[in-house]
Amino acid sequence: MLRTFRQHQIRRTEVLDGPWDFAQDPLNAGVQEKWYERFPHSSQSLYVPSCWNNELGMYEYEGVAWYRKKVQIRAEQHVRLIFHAVLGHCDVYLDGRHLGYHYGGFTPFEFIVPSLAAGEHELVVRTDSTLDRLTIPTEQVDWFHYGGIIRPCELQYLPDLYIEQLRIDYDLQGADADVSVHVQLRSFLQVQQSTRLTLSEGGHELHSEEVRVEAGQTFSHTFKLLLPEVRLWNVGRPELYSFQVRTEEDDKTERVGFRRIETKDQRIVINGSPVYLKGVNRHEEHPEWGFAFPPKLMHKELDIILELGCNSVRGSHYPQSSYWLDLLDEHGLVYWSEIPIWGAALPNETVSEPLFQQRALTMIEEMIGLHVHHPSVIFWSVHNEIDSRTQEAYVFTQALVGLVRSLDTSRLVTYATMHPLEDNLLPLFDVIGINKYFGWYEGEVGGFKDMLEQFHERAERLGAGDRPVLMTEFGGAGLSGDVGWEPRLFSEDYQAYIVTEALAIFRKDPRIGGTFIWQFADIRGDLKSTSKNFRDRARGFNNKGLVNEYRKPKQSFREVRRIYRSWTE
Repeated sequence: MLRTFRQHQIRRTEVLDGPWDFAQDPLNAGVQEKWYERFPHSSQSLYVPSCWNNELGMYEYEGVAWYRKKVQIRAEQHVRLIFHAVLGHCDVYLDGRHLGYHYGGFTPFEFIVPSLAAGEHELVVRTDSTLDRLTIPTEQVDWFHYGGIIRPCELQYLPDLYIEQLRIDYDLQGADADVSVHVQLRSFLQVQQSTRLTLSEGGHELHSEEVRVEAGQTFSHTFKLLLPEVRLWNVGRPELYSFQVRTEEDDKTERVGFRRIETKDQRIVINGSPVYLKGVNRHEEHPEWGFAFPPKLMHKELDIILELGCNSVRGSHYPQSSYWLDLLDEHGLVYWSEIPIWGAALPNETVSEPLFQQRALTMIEEMIGLHVHHPSVIFWSVHNEIDSRTQEAYVFTQALVGLVRSLDTSRLVTYATMHPLEDNLLPLFDVIGINKYFGWYEGEVGGFKDMLEQFHERAERLGAGDRPVLMTEFGGAGLSGDVGWEPRLFSEDYQAYIVTEALAIFRKDPRIGGTFIWQFADIRGDLKSTSKNFRDRARGFNNKGLVNEYRKPKQSFREVRRIYRSWTE
């Protein structure tokens, strides 16, 4: 499923999930040999969505691979082809014609094909999961970088006049909402056409009027309305509104929640009330599915996170499924969304490269476009652990933050730093995240106290002393089942000791506004037999999860559940 609710009642849609023909291309010969016109006969079948690294013989494969699907069209149709996420470089061909290229991995992209003839059509997709110094993430990254079409591919059948875009913005005046519903219609016709454009909420019609769209043009319209005494979306108390725009032949539904986000007294404030965030970092990854995380597991994952006592989740380190965010919306959990710039091993020179910068800006724009209607999204994060001590990082970050604020002023802009005592970026942000691993990568866990005192003093000197500070990563590895009479490295006991001691320190600091433990579940690491990196990853996993990779609890889970459930603001 794409969403937990239906976005179209009139428009006909088809999800192309299922077996696709698949062929590896380790020599990158497919373009020269024109596989998009004649697909290799020796192809195997691979289910979409999925990650090829979960298949036999492809555990470590990074590179180029091709997919093919035959599509039947009953009658001539305008079609919209949406790929909801393809990892890395992606070229799409239809009947041998190149539709276009996309770079990314965790956001949708689409192609419009007018007047597609009736009959059978061949859809071919070339993907390339190769990482290098200018990809995002770059070639050294602390999670396994899978390959494949990881989220559904959707085929939509469009009328001659269709709804191209729908965006809902609002301002709250007390509990009254000034709502702007922006609609964009597009015409395939050679003549002017009129249609009735209707806006409804929750099945109740709010406004309807006749509009005219010129031949072959795009038409924009904005509904302005005042909704008095709206029910506010809040942490643990979700309230959602569904807005439907409809024409005579098409429709689109988006869902929003009304809430006001601010910062005050170094706290995140939602609807006028401070919220102390109790969270975990979550990778959308599983050893059997990779990044192609099925909805059934999302429901179970949510149950476990609620059992833990969390009120927030950090999406580490990429935009996660809209279905997952729908669940967070419906249960009143706060979400932190970020693009996949993992910078602990990112060369400082890379952030000045025009191609890298453009890819980052595009990812920001696509992330916001994907998640803008989710009330659970409180934070837009622009990067994680880059070398924030440099002028190059400052200039790069200014551009990213500026783009976020030009696209959405209703949320908080943030990032996570691993250099809190030397960071130059603090004043650029609404909220500051700190990643530190005392007790694991450096010193004793008690080292957090001195570090935070020095950090707060430095933040004051830089003019950022009023910013909320979140501990966005901390913890240590614990091998599931490794328990003993006393805490020791890699044991469940030692992991529980680090996390509980750190949480106690953070809770006593009035200038800390929340915690995100690293991490929710053990994940597969980027440990290859040929690599010199991450050799400390026992079992080939990052073992810092409160639950193991199959979501079985460790001792640290039980300790955190006890602590988080005892905390009130």
